[in-house]
Amino acid sequence: MKLENLLYGVEIQKTNADLNAEIKEIKIDSRKVEDSDLFVCLEGVNDDGNNHLCEIDCDFIALTQKEPESGKYVLVTDARKAYAQVCQNRFLRPMEGMKFIAVVGTNGKTSTAHYIDSVLTFAGVKTGLIGTEGHYILGEKVGQSLTTPDPYELNELFFKMRTRGVEVVIAEVSAHAIYLEKLGDLKADVAILTNVSQDHLDYFKDFSNYQSVKMSYFENGNAKTAIVNVDDESGRILLSRLEGRKDIKTLSYGLYNPADCFAVNVVEDIDGVKFVANINDEIIDVKSSLFGEFNVYNLLGAMSVAYELGIDGETIMHAVRKIKAVKGRFSVLHTEKGTIIVDFAHTPEGLKNLLSTARTITKSRLITLFGCGGERDKTKRAAMGKIASKYSDYII
Repeated sequence: MKLENLLYGVEIQKTNADLNAEIKEIKIDSRKVEDSDLFVCLEGVNDDGNNHLCEIDCDFIALTQKEPESGKYVLVTDARKAYAQVCQNRFLRPMEGMKFIAVVGTNGKTSTAHYIDSVLTFAGVKTGLIGTEGHYILGEKVGQSLTTPDPYELNELFFKMRTRGVEVVIAEVSAHAIYLEKLGDLKADVAILTNVSQDHLDYFKDFSNYQSVKMSYFENGNAKTAIVNVDDESGRILLSRLEGRKDIKTLSYGLYNPADCFAVNVVEDIDGVKFVANINDEIIDVKSSLFGEFNVYNLLGAMSVAYELGIDGETIMHAVRKIKAVKGRFSVLHTEKGTIIVDFAHTPEGLKNLLSTARTITKSRLITLFGCGGERDKTKRAAMGKIASKYSDYII
């Protein structure tokens, strides 16, 4: 592809490269650069691609926001945003013609994304799904990497989805993806905010920064419609900030505060949950084998998204009854000596949701085995310990 075509939509400051030059491939690893490649110089936490320009011994062009002393280059104002743009162009802007659903939040992203996918698939919609548990095209798992992949891998996935006839792409959008501008100028048709609670403070330093990044996705106009959990404090803040905006439609969902989409008569037992949902004034009787109030929120959010996409209430009702738990999300294993629950809970709020639900369905002892180690957020360890102590008979 010609350099000029790759750079379509990129904000260029200046260049000494021939815009008619044929580019073989886009690279971000200096060790893998070959002749005719475009090397994108990204500045990371531990390294900076600009520091390795002199180590590359071939004929290449650098895409950078720091003007190099020698060699061919394209100088841009924002290298990360430019990287996302050239990857979109490399794969012929693959999202054109498909709808994009963004699932944003701390807890419940994976489950909510899978539930949206399940409802749409039941309704006959051809879907693609990208997230922590894996990447799927028409229900077939095709890979697994980061929650929101690198822009090159992401757009390659979009391209494969389009070639297979996918109509709607559902993607978990992480705080890192928002901060690192992995989605470029891609605008979501619908974006949902599940909740915001403490996580990734090893990277974002404090909760205020982390919260701001999550909410910036909506505030910066990256979605046509925002569906927001009104029972979450960050959700209420976001709704107040979006009030009066003409460029984004807002809908709310919840259990305890006035909302456009809400649930009443919630009943939890050993067989799962039952409730009556009001989705924009359409009443839907819900019966699910899923457990916990947190899954009522996940289901309600997924139902709200599906309804916004035009799926009727009766179809949603039947679809929800067939939804199964996502692997590693309150996965239940029955044994002769007791019941084992496997869950991905890795935040204070996630652990609280897990253990409070387990406590309500436990007739005997609740034994909790969990960890909070590694080079990650150390500040959540004490909080998670207190939560485990509150609900558990034994902690390992």
